[in-house]
Parts: sequence; structure tokens; C-alpha cells
Amino acid sequence: MAPVSRRQFIGGSFFGVAGLATAGLLSSCAPSAKEASRADGAPEQTLTANTGAEENPAWVDLNPQETYDENNGDVSALFTEIQVGTMTLRNRICKASAGSDTGSSRSPQLTQNTIDYYGRIADGGAALVILEEGTVGGLGMNPFRPMACNTLEEGIAEARRIVDRVHEGGAYIGSQIGIGSPIDPGDVNAYSREEIKRMVTGIGDSAVAMVKAGFDCVEIKGATTDGLNQFLTRRINRREDEYGAATEENRVRFFREIVEEIRSRCGSDLNILVLINALEENDSVLGLNDGYITIDEAKFLAQTLENAGADMVQVRIGTLEQEANCWASDTMHCVTGAHGTSGNGGQFDLGVHFGGLMDGAHDGVGAFIPLASEVKSAISIPVGCASYMDPRIAPDLINNAVAAGNVDLVFMNRPLTVDPQLPNKLMEGRFDEIAPCTRCFHCHGKPYGEAEMCRVNPTTQFAYTDEFPEGYDLEPAQNPLSVMVVGGGPAGMEAASVAAERGHHVSLYEKGGSLGGLLAFADAVKGPHEHLAVLKKYLADRLDALGVEVNTNADVTAELVKEIAPDAVIVATGGMRETRFDGTTSMDDYASAEIGDRVIILGANLQATDVAQQLLAQGKHVTLINEKSDADVSAGQSYWVRKYVKAHLASHGITTFNNATIENATSSKVVFTTAAGYKKSLEADTVIECFDMAPNNSLAKELEDAGISVYRAACDNPSNIQNAIHEGYRVSRYLN
Repeated sequence: MAPVSRRQFIGGSFFGVAGLATAGLLSSCAPSAKEASRADGAPEQTLTANTGAEENPAWVDLNPQETYDENNGDVSALFTEIQVGTMTLRNRICKASAGSDTGSSRSPQLTQNTIDYYGRIADGGAALVILEEGTVGGLGMNPFRPMACNTLEEGIAEARRIVDRVHEGGAYIGSQIGIGSPIDPGDVNAYSREEIKRMVTGIGDSAVAMVKAGFDCVEIKGATTDGLNQFLTRRINRREDEYGAATEENRVRFFREIVEEIRSRCGSDLNILVLINALEENDSVLGLNDGYITIDEAKFLAQTLENAGADMVQVRIGTLEQEANCWASDTMHCVTGAHGTSGNGGQFDLGVHFGGLMDGAHDGVGAFIPLASEVKSAISIPVGCASYMDPRIAPDLINNAVAAGNVDLVFMNRPLTVDPQLPNKLMEGRFDEIAPCTRCFHCHGKPYGEAEMCRVNPTTQFAYTDEFPEGYDLEPAQNPLSVMVVGGGPAGMEAASVAAERGHHVSLYEKGGSLGGLLAFADAVKGPHEHLAVLKKYLADRLDALGVEVNTNADVTAELVKEIAPDAVIVATGGMRETRFDGTTSMDDYASAEIGDRVIILGANLQATDVAQQLLAQGKHVTLINEKSDADVSAGQSYWVRKYVKAHLASHGITTFNNATIENATSSKVVFTTAAGYKKSLEADTVIECFDMAPNNSLAKELEDAGISVYRAACDNPSNIQNAIHEGYRVSRYLN
């Protein structure tokens, strides 16, 4: 049975509610985040938990959703060959250029992690692999960065290591070149003609070096808000010379000259791919799009670049503020009920904004396909797009788009990072064996000062580091053991699978009646966007395939462990909830509790904000009382999800009292002191406790005291799904 859509998940009471007006600006759909976030500054008083959230919110029905996970088993269109310049691609699946956090772009040498990361993707069946900009620092891939190697010859020799590795996997290889993103808006107007000519020549030099290193293609980045794109968009380009904004020919001249330079110097030895914005939209003040790139301008650019010698066009979108909207527009769907969220508190009507040319009906899957089709109608060379083009999740949708000729190439990054074998498994019909990308965005936090880690594949950012110095592959167990895993959540399921894969004899014991731990709860609260039900099934299927003995409704005690007498015990019991006040609703009881219209949530971690999103979408009036700082609101979510969620909650009337001191709470009232020192009494129909989970390690301590060999996985510091899976993997990787 197909999973419920997000609209069905939120509640049937909202069907039939009139949608928002589709004309004009939509920035007035919600109060400003600045107004709604005010939380301090009043003397002691009694309030009601009414933060202004509207009854039956109309924004829930904006951008209605359709089912997108149909799978008739036919993905044949994805595995047809296609000619791109001189390259005959074996299928339509391509690795998009994106940061991998596998090495330094300033290092003279490639890390083994970088080489293996891309090599494994080639081994997995991808037809084309595009390296992230600056991966091969010795070739001067960015004119604004110094050469990373002492000589160009040294750089070419180093680059051949990764070129040869990808070729061994059967894929073509390219790398991205841009003129850099450090350019501030307006700086393009200060370049002299001589500087522009020098950049054109410099990129040509890099292209020649790429040919010598064995690269098959180069991707010229003219998308998002990078320097080259700033020549193309009238809102930034204020030049008055031949590179100025007065005419389309002038705006595209720099880009055209780069393509012509590469073609004239490299001939047919290097295929030229171009990455462009097919359309731009103001995501800060919706509807104010003067000077933004239009679809007609994008078509003209694509035609010009084809005539100059380009072999393929990949399309994205451009926005003013939120970078993720440009290349991972499924972030527009990461807030429960708010399909089309802008990341700034507003909400796109995707039937109107972006010229109505973005697919807003499939939860962000294949969002750029209509744009690709529109650009494709204007040129004769292949067109591709990314933005969660995941055939594991939406096989019919993606395959049919290729079969219909709406898009030629399927670019992806996150799904291939999670499972490099995705193309091979897909071609062989092994859909359920593909590790699913859950769109959590923990893989993209380093540019914003956060650690990066894949939720589902623990090795991605950690191979060849102190964590996993041996690299990606598991080593067989030196001495196979009988292993007892206690806990059937993500940590326990991962630990059991990895131990079994290494050759240990594994049995798993779960106290409840089913596996998954809090995955089922998270899926029920979040809805289908993160595919947590798919993840749960994938983890369970692995246990079955690896022959793990699964025991549910099993209350494990020290006595039982002694009776079974395993060689090793992995305690993966997760966390436990502690309630501090009588009469409140605990998170353990939330799913079955009757929730009133006015709700106070004590705590503001990721579970608290997930619940707040769900209740807000149901028309509830919600207040968060947080004993920590604003930086801890939605803690445990990735940078991008947290950013979009916080903006949405604030702009839709949810007040968050940060740095509060909670003195008492009942089923209908909370007494607390604000950060400013004011004592408040806030009334509500329901008070939910959602404080951070506490360690659940008493069994581990008891077993250790009894002299039993114990390994702990996510029971000491319970936090979120990716940390649980990571800990389960780490423990079993080194279990001997």
C-alpha cells in the first residue's frame, strides 16, 4: 500500500479548505518571524497559550501533493545509453558535483578517501562522475585560488590517480570549474576587461591540464549565485560595457567566451557541460522578481552556449537568500504541512512562483523536471537536472520522465552517497536492498560550522579518518563470536547487521512488539517526507537477509543474559524519558493522548519542534518553553532543516521562551521565569513534556558489574537517528 501523503497525514479535517490566493505577494501569509518570536518583557501575569496560529490553516492546502512512490518494476529508460559529446554514457544516472567532505581542495595530494569515495560511485554503476569544484587543486580549477601543487606536471600526475580510479569503475569523469563564489554582489561590476580576459584564459589553461590528466569533460558552473551567474542576472550586473546587462548578448558574453576558449583549445578531447539557472525567484519577498533570470533568458543562454560548443546543459534554480532552494529544493517540503516553504517564513505557491515550472506536487522529488523540459525544447543537446532525482524512492516518476523525453540525464548526489551501488541494484531490480536517502541534510553542514555525517551510511565522512582508518570496507571477524544485541532501534538494528555481515552469530532482543525503536514515532509525527518507514523496513530487511535471530517482546535482564551466555553483548537500549511534573502529557503518551487546542510544549529539541510542526498544521495554538538557548531550538536537526523549521514556526505565530526557568507545570498551566526575570503563568488545554532523553544504560552497568563483556551503542548519549546508527556501526565494526 502506498504511504499516506503529507496532507492525509496531517488530518482529514483540512480537506476542502480554500487555498491561499494565487496572485500577488505571499509574504503576508504569516506574521513576521521578528514579531512572533518576542518572548520576554512583561510583568507577572496569567496568559492563554494562544500565539496567533489560525484555525484550519489555509497554508496546509497550498501545493497539494500526489503519490510519487509507484514502482511497476520498469526502470529501463534509466538504463538506455545516451551520447553526450564524444561520451557514450552507459545509463542516465550521473553523480552531480557537490561537496563530499572527503579531503582538502588546498592539499597537493588527493586523500585516499576522495579517490575511494568517487571510485566506489563509479563501481556502483553511475555513468558519469563530476568531481566537486577544487577537488584536484593541482590543476588550478579555480582562478581565485593558488595552485595547490608546486608544478602543473605534479598536479596532472596527482589528478590521474582519481581519473584512473573512476575509469576503472566504468564511468566517465569530469570536474567542475567556476570563477568562485566568494564574489560579493556588485563586485562583478568592478572587473576590468583585462581581468575578465585573464579569467577566460585561466579557465582555458585548466581545461588543457584536464585533458592531459585524462578527464573526459569539464562542467562550467554558472548557476546559483556564483560569480559567473552574477554576470547573467540583471539585478546584480550593472556594467555598462560589452559584458553589461543592457542586452542578452552582453550578459551571456563572459560565459560564451569561456566555452569558446575551451572548445578552441581542447577541440573534441574535452566535452563541455554547463550548469545554469533555468529560472530565478526572490525567496525573501515573494513576487518581487525584477532583474531575476527568466525562463526565456535561460533558453537564450542555453542556445548561445550550445552554439559556442557546449555538449550538455544541467539546470537549477536561483534564489536570493536560501542556497538550498537552488540545488536541493526538496528542502521546500521539509516542514510538516508547509509544502513550498521558502526558508524565510514565507511559502511559495509552486503553481505560480518560478513561473509555475517547478513540480511542487511530489514532495520535492523531481522538482526541476518541468524546467529541464522547457530548456530542452530550445536546444538539441542533452539536458539534465538534480534536486532529489531519486529512483529508489520514486522509480516510476523518474523513469517516466526520461522515457517521455522531458529530461535526459538524472543527476544526484545524496542517494549515491548513501548507497554507491544504487544504479547496479536498481538495474537488477533489487530496490529494497538500496539504502535509502532520508533527506535529513546532515551531510551538508560543514560550510556552516557543523559536523557532516550521513544518517544511513556511517562511513561516508569518516573513512580513512581516526574513526575508521581502514577505509570503507568492513573486515571479516578474526574470531566469530556469539553476539547478543539488546535493543531493536536504529542503533541495535545497525549493530546486529554489521556484526552479522562480518561473520558473527547474532541474536537481537527487543522489549517491544516490533523493531524500529523511535523510528515509528518519528515517522508518525514527521510524516512521509524523510522516508523513515522506508528506512525502518530497510534495516529490518537487512537483519532477515543476514540471518540475524530476532526476538521481540523480550524483556532482557542480567539473568537472561547469563542464561544465554553470549560471547559479547551490545547494549543499544537508547534513551529513556523522564517526566518532571504530575499531570502533564509525556512524549511516550503523546500518540494516544487527546490534545487540546492550546498546547504548551516543555522543551525545544528536535522532537519538540517536530511535534510543534504537526500540531501547528492541525490548527493548534502552540507555545514552546525552552530552558536552553535559541541555539538549542530544534537541536539534533541538520543545519538546513533547523533553519527552515525555525523560520516557519516563528512566522506562523509560535512563541518560544528561551532561557526560561520552569518552576511548575500541571495539565493546564505552566509557571516559569523568563530570561528577563519576569514570572509568568501560562494556561493551556494540554501541556507536553519533551525534555532531552536521559541515558538508558542501567542494564549495561549491571552486566558490566557481573563481569560480562559489554559494548554500548547509543545508550549513554541518546540523541538522534544518525548518531544511533553511527554508534551501532562503530561498535560492531571493531567487535572481535
